[in-house]
Amino acid sequence: MGGADADWIAYRTLVDVKATTSPDKLPGRDIHQLAGYLLLDYDDVYRIERLGWYQARTGSLTTWDTAEFLALLGSRDPLPRLRGRLRAALASRTAVLR
Repeated sequence: MGGADADWIAYRTLVDVKATTSPDKLPGRDIHQLAGYLLLDYDDVYRIERLGWYQARTGSLTTWDTAEFLALLGSRDPLPRLRGRLRAALASRTAVLR
C-alpha cells in the first residue's frame, strides 16, 4: 500500500510508535491506522496476535490481542474475513481508477 507499515513486529506483536505530547489521548486516525496495518497483512504472513502503541515520551507500551482490538472497534467479523473484505474493496477501487 505505498509503503504503509507499522514501526515494528516482534513476537507476533505489531507496534506503532507515537511521540505525542498527550499520550493519554489517541486520535481516531491513529486507531484506524493501526487497524489498517493489521488488515493489510492479507495472507497472515506475520501471524499477528497482538497490536498496540509504544508511547515514546512516556516509555509505555499498550497492547491488545487482535480479537479484543477489533471488538473494541465494533467488529463482529473474524480477522480473515475483514482482511478479505478490505482486499476486495481496495482491488475494486484500483480497477475503477485505471
